[in-house]
Amino acid sequence: MIEAEEVPKPSINDLLERLTLGVSKSLEKRPGVCDVELTGGEPAERHQLVGWEQRNGCTLPDDLKNFYLTTDGILLTWNVIAEGNKFPVGRMEINSFNRLVKINASGSTSSLANTPSLADVEMDHSSDDDSSSDDEENTKRRSVPHFDNRSRIFELDSCQGYGKACLVYLNTSPGLPAHKPEIWLMDRSLQWHFLSEDFTSYYRLMLMHLGLPQWQYALTNLGLSSTAKQWFNLYAPIRLKMDEDKTETTDAQTQPQRSQDNSKIDFIKLFRGRVSDRTRPKAIPPSQSQIRKKGSLQNFTSGASTKSNSSRGRSSKPWT
Repeated sequence: MIEAEEVPKPSINDLLERLTLGVSKSLEKRPGVCDVELTGGEPAERHQLVGWEQRNGCTLPDDLKNFYLTTDGILLTWNVIAEGNKFPVGRMEINSFNRLVKINASGSTSSLANTPSLADVEMDHSSDDDSSSDDEENTKRRSVPHFDNRSRIFELDSCQGYGKACLVYLNTSPGLPAHKPEIWLMDRSLQWHFLSEDFTSYYRLMLMHLGLPQWQYALTNLGLSSTAKQWFNLYAPIRLKMDEDKTETTDAQTQPQRSQDNSKIDFIKLFRGRVSDRTRPKAIPPSQSQIRKKGSLQNFTSGASTKSNSSRGRSSKPWT
């Protein structure tokens, strides 16, 4: 009996290379890029994932489960050499399973005793929402995360200090398990920005943006800073071109309406009596038929005038 040959397991480096779709190899070929490092952790055990779900009252989505069962987080960094100086530029990170911690409303945002906690911030936001509850636009907006028991929030990426990419369970109820999380960005002012409906979409966006600085902000209405745009111009110009084309399309849709409205205005009538000779329309020369009609009309009026004069002459001077 022939025994089947055992298929060798891929190394951790090969596995990570597949997970990142060869982005690290592509980055090494780009001008100025150096120190491309890709690291990951040992896969999590399934019982660890089950224990996390029981402790937090949340069901992890299948795509995130499979990710942690493959590698315990991922970190890809790369630098750029310019004029003899090295700059840390790219960073793609998904927190390890142990760092997938919940952001509590009771936690303070600072170590100082007098600083407000997230619960205080949530009270301020709730009062703002109540005051504008009758606004039609608020009813059309997507439900945003809350720091109280209405949401359960877990940190996926610290975003190098300019925000937090979070796994958010919306519309949760105490004592009931939460399902179907979304990915949101919390900026430094504790405002929320929607990024993607699932972890797979967020992961693909991270790879597409090459982990460039502040890449999450390119998906929000805040946009990128001037420094981040410079790095995007160098290593992801197509991404910026997409935003420019979108802006031009929006402007083009509104421009014909503006020009059409302007064409309806008769400026000569609007400023009648104030039009200069330069702007006054030139007289159109008469056609030949109009000249003939005018000539016959003049002959008729001149004949009538002569006849009238002769009759008046005979009546006034009978001796002639």
